[in-house]
Amino acid sequence: MGHGPGRRRRERTPPRALHSVLDGHAFPARRLREWTLLKAIAGGGSWSAAELEAASDWCQRTAVLSPASDEALALLAASARTRRVRTAAARRLDRRAAL
Repeated sequence: MGHGPGRRRRERTPPRALHSVLDGHAFPARRLREWTLLKAIAGGGSWSAAELEAASDWCQRTAVLSPASDEALALLAASARTRRVRTAAARRLDRRAAL
């Protein structure tokens, strides 16, 4: 459903305000960075191999299950931290190649 006239858009929390809320809370700050990374990977945004390689096991597993780019899947198939993620990424790449 779109945001036509007469509908209020929910404003996003400004990054600075969010930074002050997360300051001193390592886990939620890291998870927010990882969600941002996942969104970039799935949406064709800007991300780096170093970010994905340094991401948590959770983030790497989630990236394999998301509509990740072939580049991200190839990186995870070659260098993910766990065998589970490497195998899943390689299988997804194989399935895409078969289509």
